[in-house]
Amino acid sequence: MELTMNEKTFDCRFGYGFLKEINKRYSIECGGMQLKLGVGAIVSNLILSDVDTLFEVLLIANMTEKPRMTVKFLEDYVEQNGTKNLFEEVIDELKKSEYTGTMTSKMLEEAQA
Repeated sequence: MELTMNEKTFDCRFGYGFLKEINKRYSIECGGMQLKLGVGAIVSNLILSDVDTLFEVLLIANMTEKPRMTVKFLEDYVEQNGTKNLFEEVIDELKKSEYTGTMTSKMLEEAQA
């Protein structure tokens, strides 16, 4: 996925590194077992249109890429383009990824039921 504005282009990758980082940030320990809630947590928040989660997801997806995206860029991007399409693009990318696709699709089905 690419975000472009004012001749600046940023790549976002939703691969294994993304999954590891999301699970690291969104996991809890329960009975000595680590519950990895990353994809579930972010998809739930994205469905609810939480802009803070949207920014976090994009920044994490860009962590391994150059140039690095900034919060300021995302703020300017949203001011210029809004969030509706951006939420849809991110959810579509999560559905396409081998690492997040199955869970994302299942959660979207549950949300529509």
